[in-house]
Parts: sequence; structure tokens; C-alpha cells
Amino acid sequence: MASERLSDPGVVDRIDVRPSDPDPSDRLLAGETPVETVALSPGWIVVTDRAVLSYHPDRDLAVRRTPRSNVTSITVRRTGGRAFLGYVPGAILYTLAALAGGVLLLAVSPTSLLVVPDAPGAGGIETILKTLEWASRLLGTVLVFSGILIGLAAVVVVGYWLSSREVALVLERGAADPIECPTDRHTGQRALRALRDAFPD
Repeated sequence: MASERLSDPGVVDRIDVRPSDPDPSDRLLAGETPVETVALSPGWIVVTDRAVLSYHPDRDLAVRRTPRSNVTSITVRRTGGRAFLGYVPGAILYTLAALAGGVLLLAVSPTSLLVVPDAPGAGGIETILKTLEWASRLLGTVLVFSGILIGLAAVVVVGYWLSSREVALVLERGAADPIECPTDRHTGQRALRALRDAFPD
């Protein structure tokens, strides 16, 4: 307890209060009729005759109201590993370029391309060519191995993204930013099936 107080100077005592989840019915306007209510984990979504209300406790604005006419689609989207997914195309391009460049450097030898004349003072040129050959082989080896490692990392990221159970129920709103409600795959698909009946058109 003493260490906790020292880590936050000035606090004599504290009680952490977790706010309770709002009840969907308390967020409806006067005369508004709920059509469908689905529970997420955590949060909920309510479709009324006028709007779609979504609640997730971890958002800055926990409850958001969107007019029904602004909702263009509702999808269940994978979110696990999405932060790294944007690097995959660049990683694949680097892998291809690194493998091609590395194989080329390992296959081509400077000493085989240039003929050193048998003349006085040519030993210095031969030493330079051997140094270049060693450097090109080292660079080729580094490129091949780094290309393989980055390619494997890209495969792992894509595999994790495809197998992840982390999803979000997403309310697409045309040109506006979508509203995401993180949940698990089973709950998201169940909620989507229930919400499909609320939008018969």
C-alpha cells in the first residue's frame, strides 16, 4: 500500500469505481421504438426505427447514435494483427528484391568478370578484386538470409490475422469513419445474424 501511495504523490487514499454499463432503453429518445437489441462482449447494439445505437466501454464516446439512413452496411471484420498487416506488402517486395539481389551477388564473382594481367604491380589489383568478391558474397548472404526471415515474418503475420478470433462488429457509414465494436468471432457472427432481420431491405 505504501509503494502505491509513493508512486502517486499526494494521494492519501483512493477507491477505484468502475462505471456500470448503460441500459439500452435509457438511451432511446421519446417515442423511439427498439427493433432489435444484441449483446456483445462487451457492449451492445440497438437498432430502432430511427437510429442505430452502439455501446463499447473502451471507446472515448462510449455510446454512439447513428441515423439508420447513414448506415450503409454492418460487417464482422478481423482485427487481430491488423496493426502489422500494413507492412506485409512492403515485406514481400523486400523479400523478392533481397532474394534476387542476394542470389545475383553470390552467383557473379568480380574475379571472373575481370582478367588481371600478368604484369608488375598487378598484385594490388588482384587484392582489390578479391576484397570486392568477399564483400559481395557477404552482402549477398546477408540479403538472402534477411529476405528469408522477413518473408517468414510476413507469412506469420498473415497466418495470425487469418486465424485470430479477435474481430469487430463494424457499422459502415459511407464516407464517414466506421464505428467499431470489438468482440469475439462467435458473438460477432451471432449479432450479425440477429441484426440482419432488423434491416429487411
